[in-house]
Amino acid sequence: MRARDPIGRAVGYAIDTLRQGAGIAEVAERAGLAFAEQIGPHLRHVIEHYEALLAGLDQGVIDYDNRCRDRSLECDPALARQRCDTLADGFQRRLEQPWPDTIAVAFDGGIAGDDRFVSGSTPLRELLFVAAHAVHHYALLRLALRQHGLNLPESIGKAAATLRYERERQAG
Repeated sequence: MRARDPIGRAVGYAIDTLRQGAGIAEVAERAGLAFAEQIGPHLRHVIEHYEALLAGLDQGVIDYDNRCRDRSLECDPALARQRCDTLADGFQRRLEQPWPDTIAVAFDGGIAGDDRFVSGSTPLRELLFVAAHAVHHYALLRLALRQHGLNLPESIGKAAATLRYERERQAG
């Protein structure tokens, strides 16, 4: 097991953020919120980025922009939870396989979206990017849920650096 090396720790971070996503879906469902209006699109976006990362590790190219954009995922909190759980299991299993030292990442770009770029990266950097990306979306969801009187645990939707800063500030 790679629990102590950087990849293992970053996979643990990915799994934790996926579990947070599943928890957000559950909170929204229990509250009877219109999932497809605000919560579902953000969670679909996060889930599909994690799916692109996991698939890309085996394909040799991560392509976040060519996601399936599964609208059923936006409408069904149970499906969102299931996909988060499946991804968490998939990342845990992926730890048992060799990881490439580098990986290509494909992007669409340009003002009109008509440019295509491919850049070199590393699996560690991409794991950390997708987790930070998820945290950003969870921060938006935190605000949306708060408007309905629902509060999430303080760690959801806050960057790791912000959490560390707040801990150090309280201690000092």
